[in-house]
Amino acid sequence: MTAFAETLAEFRAAVSGPAAEVPLVRAALLVARAEYAALDVEAHEQRVAELGQRLEARVHPADPLASQLRAAARLLFEECALRGDRETYGDPRNLYLNDVLDRGQGIPVSLAIVYVGALRGTGLAADVVGLPGHVVVRVGGVEGVFVDPFEGGRVLSADDCRQLVRNVYGRHTPFREHHLEPITARQTVARVLQNLKAGYLQNGDEERAGRVIELLLALWPWDLDERRDRGMLRERLGEYGAALADLEAYVRYRRSARDIRTVGETVRALRRQIGAG
Repeated sequence: MTAFAETLAEFRAAVSGPAAEVPLVRAALLVARAEYAALDVEAHEQRVAELGQRLEARVHPADPLASQLRAAARLLFEECALRGDRETYGDPRNLYLNDVLDRGQGIPVSLAIVYVGALRGTGLAADVVGLPGHVVVRVGGVEGVFVDPFEGGRVLSADDCRQLVRNVYGRHTPFREHHLEPITARQTVARVLQNLKAGYLQNGDEERAGRVIELLLALWPWDLDERRDRGMLRERLGEYGAALADLEAYVRYRRSARDIRTVGETVRALRRQIGAG
């Protein structure tokens, strides 16, 4: 078994349980181990746990939430110097949690994972909120507040969150109230993976994109769009039999898809190629 195959199997096991039991930090670190085969996942999990322990020593459950959030901001964004990376936003290292911890910078989703991991270590309720185009954290449950780790722990109101979405998409994309609801660990890790996939495909790095697609399919085994993308990638890499299996599944179950004609043509070409072979 290759190193990636072992990581994939461990990742699949980590994300396959009930939603509330999926270990967010560990799953994100297993994504990183797909890139860094020698990564010590447990050691980096402990680094995040230690942030929670340091924060727990500074706050008390009876403290006002605002006071606890100020303590978190001082620890994470001043002393540990975590920050949002605007200059090289698309750098894949901003998505690998070990790099985020080592370099002290990331993008909204990766910083949110570290922030949630640290705050949960104190017993605070902290959940990732996947706004369209931006990720924030809700702290304190339904009656709590929103925090933007990309902006150094800035506290947000619901109206601030709506404005964040408008800043990205303008007024043509309607804001839905469910956008303010927490997303699961699986959904959070999927956002990490989708960012990685888009970046690698844009840069023509098909090997890394292929590994990311395998991780996405470990999350959602019947995601037919990912099956299609894996099939197209395999076809370009000359893996015709495996490509055909993926694309036939897409054609079979997505008959009304907009790209069904294009995919169907590829299926027919692969059948001819395999038959000729």
